[in-house]
Amino acid sequence: MFRGVAVSIYHDPLAPAPVSPSSRRSRTAHLVLAGVVVVVLAAASALVVQAGAEAVLGQCAPTWLVGTDPQLCLNASIYGRTLSVTGSTSLPDGAIVQVWATDDGTGSDQGWTTDTVSLTVSNGAFSRTFDLSDWGVGTVTVYAQFEVSSDQPESVVSRYGANGERLNGPDVKPDFSQGDPPPLAVQSSTDVDLPAG
Repeated sequence: MFRGVAVSIYHDPLAPAPVSPSSRRSRTAHLVLAGVVVVVLAAASALVVQAGAEAVLGQCAPTWLVGTDPQLCLNASIYGRTLSVTGSTSLPDGAIVQVWATDDGTGSDQGWTTDTVSLTVSNGAFSRTFDLSDWGVGTVTVYAQFEVSSDQPESVVSRYGANGERLNGPDVKPDFSQGDPPPLAVQSSTDVDLPAG
């Protein structure tokens, strides 16, 4: 007869199973990959929300959402031979925005440009119409530009800096036409087709 010690093996179903080193590495790799996926999805969602806000609201997305200050959003439409330009912005009331339109035409001797007009922001918006009666058929590009200059109110200069050094966002660029060192400016543009008329 066999004599020995009786051993009772009890397995706790809630106790974690032993993990091998290769299994730990695999689990770590999966967690890192999941983290990367979450970051990519969050960044993509922010872009979709920004674009959706602009499309749904018909204006700039909220500054807190995009982190750009100032925002300068532009819409243009043509009724007959009249160009209607509207803009929305996070600029404070009283800020001055320059607006103009161009059409390079279809030939080397053609091309049209409106006068550049200074528009004052009121309640986060600005607007203007332009007569395009003498213009030919083509694509009209409308521009809006904000830069800190002596024409701006003191409150705007103090907010963005004398040379625009506190402007931020992807549309902030040096305006080389304005001196050396060039001040920074924010520019937005949009296209609209001018039909035969």
